[in-house]
Amino acid sequence: MSLSTKIALGAMGAITGTVAVKLLNGGWQHVTGTEPPDPNDPDVPVAQALAWVAASGLILAGTQVLVNRFGARHWQSKAKPVAVKVSRGPAA
Repeated sequence: MSLSTKIALGAMGAITGTVAVKLLNGGWQHVTGTEPPDPNDPDVPVAQALAWVAASGLILAGTQVLVNRFGARHWQSKAKPVAVKVSRGPAA
């Protein structure tokens, strides 16, 4: 994979991660009517903290998988085929 491809995929990952966080925060506020919780805050109920961790993990990991799959597919489509010579060895 070329350096320019790695840079482009890294930038795309950063942008999609930022967009995912904004959508996640907005979605949480829309559904619950409150700011997203800090899961490490002892005043936040355990169920709410776990719900936030599950939602954020699913969304952020999902975007990472999609970017990685897109990058792999893009890289494979740009890769040049390599001719491979197979030696059968001495005839028996």
